[in-house]
Amino acid sequence: MAQLDSCLIVSSAKGQHSLAQLLSLHFGAAKLTAAASGNEARRILLQQDFELVVINAPLPDETGQDLAMTAAHQSSASVLLLIRDDAMHTLQPGLSDFGVIVLEKPLNRVTFEQTLSLLQITSQRLEKLRLENRRLERKLDELRLVSRAKCLLIERQGMAEAAAHAYIERLAMDRRDTKQSVAEAIIKQYQDA
Repeated sequence: MAQLDSCLIVSSAKGQHSLAQLLSLHFGAAKLTAAASGNEARRILLQQDFELVVINAPLPDETGQDLAMTAAHQSSASVLLLIRDDAMHTLQPGLSDFGVIVLEKPLNRVTFEQTLSLLQITSQRLEKLRLENRRLERKLDELRLVSRAKCLLIERQGMAEAAAHAYIERLAMDRRDTKQSVAEAIIKQYQDA
């Protein structure tokens, strides 16, 4: 059984129940939240993050296409839009550009479960990429601070670039601190002066 923490089901009451059963069989203890309309779903999406959004179209207040695009654009959730087969060929091309997966109804259970598995795998890979991106952003921030501190040492202390770099590294080792913290202290020292 795959792991999923949270899912938003957007559907009529009858559809909510059926989808909740299928999702529970596939994901077990995932927190399932339900919305009966596009407007209600948008309000919920503003308040909560979900790993998966399943939209059973059409909805009472819209086709579901705009909601799917909004959910895919404004959140990191995987979005699955379930539509009647007669609308499949007109909606699918535009939605794939947004990363929305479209399945036709009536649902084939095996295809539905395979799609859920693929969405879960893709979601896990994207989360790893997001974590790596955040790590690299922190590293870039550190490099910017160290460079700024080196520039201040060069300007104010007349150090060469290599000497300023060595000075920051030596201070970090002596203080058992990070280069970023040392750089921040140097910047603060010269800003206050």
